[in-house]
Amino acid sequence: MSMDDSTLHIAFEASQPLQQSIEQFIDGMLAAPHRCHLEQLDALVAPFVDEVLSVFFKGPLETAQAKGASARLILGAMRVINHSADSLVGRLLKNTTVAEQLALARYFSNLRRYQQDTLYVAYPLSPSMAEKASLAFQASLQGEEDMAALLDVLQAINDGAITHFMDNSVSCLTLGRVNRALVAAARVTICKATASATHKGLPGMEASARKAVVHYFDQMLIRFDDG
Repeated sequence: MSMDDSTLHIAFEASQPLQQSIEQFIDGMLAAPHRCHLEQLDALVAPFVDEVLSVFFKGPLETAQAKGASARLILGAMRVINHSADSLVGRLLKNTTVAEQLALARYFSNLRRYQQDTLYVAYPLSPSMAEKASLAFQASLQGEEDMAALLDVLQAINDGAITHFMDNSVSCLTLGRVNRALVAAARVTICKATASATHKGLPGMEASARKAVVHYFDQMLIRFDDG
């Protein structure tokens, strides 16, 4: 297997409406790169944020049918991030220039991968982390859980999500001082919330629920034919 087709990604299948929004925005920008596509961008961003949060927080909890303090903590973290992202997105998007929209179209192109005709939103794991993730997940699923390794892997998945979903999109924009400060503050809030969801939420779960969460993330490790 060559290096190219062995890159493991963390990926989820975009819903049909999200797939359409992503494609319409990218195709629109490519077809008319000098025109403003704020409407298409607007139509895409809120559902995109919702879907990302739903996949990383709600999805695992629903799969695990997790209840109690851990579940409340994780959903609380999701609400904090949602609130933080929503207030930021509204502010940052309304004044985007055409050049910034082009950069965002490239950003979304980099996140999309296809399996058959289905669009996945995906980001790569480093080879060493991919290996660590596979091993930690398999061990857990076979009943030989290494909690420290598991938490490392999930933290790396969080960090990757913050880099690829937040940092890389924000870097498409030219921000003034106030907005830069707001982004930095939101980032701190989001990092804290994800860390607490992982490091407090996961160990607090019953073993069977935790196994279901691991299985859920294991299913998100995907290799794509297009590298």
